[in-house]
Amino acid sequence: LTNDGFIRTDTMIIVSINRTTGTVSMIGLPRDLYVYIPGWTMQRLNLAYIHGQSVGWTDGGFGLLRQTILYNFGINVHYYAMVNLSGLRNLIDMVGGVDIAVDCAIQNLPLIGADVPAAAQRVTEEGDYLLPVGVYHLTGGEPLWYARARDIPIEFDRQRRQMQLLRAIWRKAR
Repeated sequence: LTNDGFIRTDTMIIVSINRTTGTVSMIGLPRDLYVYIPGWTMQRLNLAYIHGQSVGWTDGGFGLLRQTILYNFGINVHYYAMVNLSGLRNLIDMVGGVDIAVDCAIQNLPLIGADVPAAAQRVTEEGDYLLPVGVYHLTGGEPLWYARARDIPIEFDRQRRQMQLLRAIWRKAR
């Protein structure tokens, strides 16, 4: 929920499971990408879900998001899971935390709903923390800080870290 009262999809990752080959692929869709939202207009992709909910689109928010992804990218999404920050935090706790290899130092302020990793060091008077390159066992809200950090203004890097977190959760759950 944002300051203007709208729920916006923060992260969209499409997971494709090939049962024949036993492989899984992921692709992240940039949330701020301008796309055509059927029945509406050109708009940011992260508004499709809430618009579908508010106008009573067939199958609600997911129905419109699904149609938007199909129209713009030719990808037919069959199922979805929506997880909020507290749900992701609970999932991380249920598997006992995750092991994350940080391949590029991450610097960011503390984030709402996330915990700064214990291994991070405060580096600025403004309150920025730096998590150096290394392998860390992150618990609770620490992986959320790592995955959501926006110190590097490249959405694809944030998506890469989010997919890395999903793979780490999957490894621990197995």
